[in-house]
Amino acid sequence: MYRDRLQPGLAAMNRQIALLLLLAALPLAGCGKMKEKIPFLKSKAAATPAPVVAAAPVATPRPKPAPAAPVRPAIDTNAQVVVLCYHRLEGKAGGGLSIEPALFEKQMEAIKEAGLAVISMQDFLAWRRGEKNIPPKSVLITIDDGYVSGFDVGVPILKKYGFPATFFIYTNFVNSGGKTMTWAQLKKLRDDGFEIGCHTVSHQDLRRKPSKWAGDYESYLKEELETSKKILEDKLGIRCVTIAYPFGLHNAAVHAAVEAAGYEAAFSTYGARLGHGVSPFTLGRYDVTAKMPGTQQVFDVAINFTGMAAPSDGPAMAQDAAVAMITEPMNNTATTDSTPLIKANLASFGEFDPGSVEMRVGSLGLVPAKFDAATQMIEYKVDKALREGSYSVIVTVKVGGQPREARWTFYYNTIGEVPEPAARVTPATKPVRKPGKK
Repeated sequence: MYRDRLQPGLAAMNRQIALLLLLAALPLAGCGKMKEKIPFLKSKAAATPAPVVAAAPVATPRPKPAPAAPVRPAIDTNAQVVVLCYHRLEGKAGGGLSIEPALFEKQMEAIKEAGLAVISMQDFLAWRRGEKNIPPKSVLITIDDGYVSGFDVGVPILKKYGFPATFFIYTNFVNSGGKTMTWAQLKKLRDDGFEIGCHTVSHQDLRRKPSKWAGDYESYLKEELETSKKILEDKLGIRCVTIAYPFGLHNAAVHAAVEAAGYEAAFSTYGARLGHGVSPFTLGRYDVTAKMPGTQQVFDVAINFTGMAAPSDGPAMAQDAAVAMITEPMNNTATTDSTPLIKANLASFGEFDPGSVEMRVGSLGLVPAKFDAATQMIEYKVDKALREGSYSVIVTVKVGGQPREARWTFYYNTIGEVPEPAARVTPATKPVRKPGKK
């Protein structure tokens, strides 16, 4: 009986002990499972909400600022450039296209002593594009054809004075033996920092198709302009954007083909001072060779910047190519001959109407000048003595029915000197009378 009363108490104690054991095991068992198995823990867990973690604020992306446009430098559009053209540096052995090596060095020294800037072709083109400035008076040096004397003689002298230069090469001439450059020498020029331009494939007059050419005129131009460009670019790994016309001859059809072929500038052999706005396909050069009369005089006119200025693109009356500087008398020079022979080479006009050629001379008016279509020379011998003073010569032609003009000035006096510019005289001013008694 005592046992019967004791059993309910023992049962309750056992339940409490079991509960304590379960609670002690909570840290060792999964809390979630224990909460599920124990009713009062389950309800307590359900009653306690889980803490809510606030989401971190998301920053609004800011748009990246647009890159600033490159600032172009201020360009001196009044700067002028003269371009010198050489061929062979072999003296008499090189014939009419040659000058003495000693004379070439003397001329480079004269450029240095004159304080003139010799610029690269790339600087010249960048100036024309408005990307880079150049000194007010700059010089470009070019050497045509690809004679080895340019490499053997010209390069050491150019390096001595630190002058860049451009070599205009016609591709059929390379590696052809004799006194021609090789492709290896052209690569050396490239690696030494000299620039290489095109001089066509076969060095023929671009204005007309040769009789031996089987195709039409358009295919001939394409061959001479595009094939030569590609050969130079492929062989030398360069970008070729300049060309020199063979013999300096060109016309409107050639200009269009040159532009279509991807050239940026084209050069003739008729010297002029080049300004910023000159047509890119009629750029004149002073041809410094023995075949030209007064070779040193041509050079002097060039580096003294006293030659004619090539006209800028503009009205119809502006010529599209400068007349050769080998005029008699030359521009801005003086003569002691009171009845001088006045002449000029008109080839740089391209194709024009021979019957339209006229010459006018200041104070004389229209003169009966003679024009030789074969040599492209116009000349007039003054038949009455001139008075001392300055004389402007104006030559006009018609190209495609449109007038073109070139002009230059010379002086006549007994001492043969260009007069100094007259000093500007400021008129004396009368004293201002102050108001008051007379």
